[in-house]
Amino acid sequence: MNAAYRQLFIFQQLLSGLVVHKQDLVKRFNVNARVIQRDFSQIRQFIDDQQLFYQMQYKRGLNGYVLETDQDSISKQSILVIIKTLLASRSLTSKEMKTTVNGLLNLVTPEEQHEIRPIIQNESFYYLPVHHDQPLLRTIWQFSQFIIKKQAVQITYQRQHGEYKTYIILPESVIFSEYYFYIIAFNPQGKGNRFFRADRIKDYHQINKKITQNYADRFEDGKLRQQIQYMQPGQTITLLFEFSGIVEAALDRFPNSVVKKRDSVRHCVLIEAKTYDTGAKMWLLSQGNLVNVLKPTKLRDEIRDELHAMLHKYDD
Repeated sequence: MNAAYRQLFIFQQLLSGLVVHKQDLVKRFNVNARVIQRDFSQIRQFIDDQQLFYQMQYKRGLNGYVLETDQDSISKQSILVIIKTLLASRSLTSKEMKTTVNGLLNLVTPEEQHEIRPIIQNESFYYLPVHHDQPLLRTIWQFSQFIIKKQAVQITYQRQHGEYKTYIILPESVIFSEYYFYIIAFNPQGKGNRFFRADRIKDYHQINKKITQNYADRFEDGKLRQQIQYMQPGQTITLLFEFSGIVEAALDRFPNSVVKKRDSVRHCVLIEAKTYDTGAKMWLLSQGNLVNVLKPTKLRDEIRDELHAMLHKYDD
């Protein structure tokens, strides 16, 4: 084995989080200790020259060399939480999910990987992505670059009932919600922001066109997160409703909500929230008789009509 191979082997062992023992290398490569020591010096020099975030250190207690980093690292606990959240999202194809999970595991040591794998093994084995079966990693990354560069894009989009339509847009944000990734974009034709599901964008390419928008049209994804449900836009409303279910569930659904009153006799709370009406209506209907909408009156009337229509379907 030549020196380059030895040094690559040693560096790979160090990168894997292993303790490298000089005498083990002497036996493995059938060379004397001075040769291995020169290999260590070459690796240290390479780390310095490339300005890597590593230091090769001898640990007396371990009787060997290890690679330490002064760069912020991610803990095994964080990796586990990220993987569990990602699997629960069902947002990526099976192939992309496997690649992503393995990439995340490679951020921790082999020993920590062995701790994590049994916890995610069953969920990984039974993983079922959503039905669109479209690879998304490249699309999400590319639209993220369009956003950074403020680049106009022409897309071919498959609408809800299967028909295709071409749009010229200015991408502003990538959002994940309820199993799907969305591209939020300014649409100059419609003079406002539109939501496009990433998996339904069948073709896209950047175009040499300057799209300008008013300051009032500027999109704030953080603010959107506080007001939207199920990625259903609509009119912004101040919602007032009584709720007799688990209070935290309602407060978490509407992040900017506040409890205005607690009724210990009727075992309910009065909640106020600023939100979009369409998504809010969907959630409120899903709560059955646990909820009573008080304001706005228009939304209350819409929910009453919807309930009558639902009940009519069950008439014998």
